Amino acid sequence: QGYTTQARSLGAQLETSRSVSDIRVETGRIQSVGLEDGTWIDTPTVIIAAGPWSGVVGKFAGIDLPMEAVRRQIMVTRPIEGIGPEFPFVIDFSKSLYFHYESGGILTGMSNPDQPAGFDTSVDAAWRMTHFAHAVDRMPVLEFSEVLTEWAGLYEVTPDAQPILGKLPQVEGLYSCTGFSGHGFMHGPVCGLLLAEEVLDGSAKTVDIDSLRWERFESGLVAGEYNVV
Repeated sequence: QGYTTQARSLGAQLETSRSVSDIRVETGRIQSVGLEDGTWIDTPTVIIAAGPWSGVVGKFAGIDLPMEAVRRQIMVTRPIEGIGPEFPFVIDFSKSLYFHYESGGILTGMSNPDQPAGFDTSVDAAWRMTHFAHAVDRMPVLEFSEVLTEWAGLYEVTPDAQPILGKLPQVEGLYSCTGFSGHGFMHGPVCGLLLAEEVLDGSAKTVDIDSLRWERFESGLVAGEYNVV
């Protein structure tokens, strides 16, 4: 809400609950964006920042973004005696398992290496049991806890688990800010700055983003991220 409030104060017009259904490209340049209600918005610039749906949006402009949506699940326990806000954030990379304090209990998540790509956000009961067994193995007190709530959501995952940032060379005026593979909450603010520099100044300057550009998949400059949960 803070970002949207500030954006509006600076003159931005935000359209919510209006889905993009097409992007018009002519002579290799962005021309306009089409909405599901039939409205067309003329613009020379489009930034693809649609999270797990970015691949779908890219196809509207004829671009095949190397990324896919993958389900991730989380559960939160009821309060546990002796667990307080000072409890650390713990990650077991050998199992892609993590947990931390949440509202008196423990929030835990674990990625399923066999999870197929797709937009399913239902909770997988079988994976819940696998996940919880590993969580108990790492933190035995969880064996006697009770699950308060759980949910599933979507990562947008690239082949190297790194985002795709900057200009997309196939279409003038088209940019990408997606593919964070679970890191978007941390990287989002600075990536907003970097994309603003790309659009307004012609190139990002605060950080060198060459290793994160779309071209890395053609040039072989791909350095995989191994710390993924």
